Amino acid sequence: MMRPCLIIAAGILAAAPLASLSPARSAEPLRMTACPSREKTEQILQSGGNLNPDGCRTVTVTRVDSPAGPVCVMNFGESQGIVGAITSAAVPTEWWTSCENLRQP
Repeated sequence: MMRPCLIIAAGILAAAPLASLSPARSAEPLRMTACPSREKTEQILQSGGNLNPDGCRTVTVTRVDSPAGPVCVMNFGESQGIVGAITSAAVPTEWWTSCENLRQP
């Protein structure tokens, strides 16, 4: 019984220095709605942003300063309801990219 506790404690102690290396979030997040289809996105545009069709998600984009340059984290896991919670359990909800990749086409 003592051995598993020691292994867990050793793992926590080994990970502690890594926690201090993680980049700090450095900017106010941008929130937007993303939808799985063009039609649902058009519904939002036509309603002036008042409509939130089923299946659309609130996506938060946050800029994070890192030694390699600014990176942005896109979090797809907010306000998803029960179906979103099930999907989030199977698919990563945070995706990272260079902030340079998020320019308007």
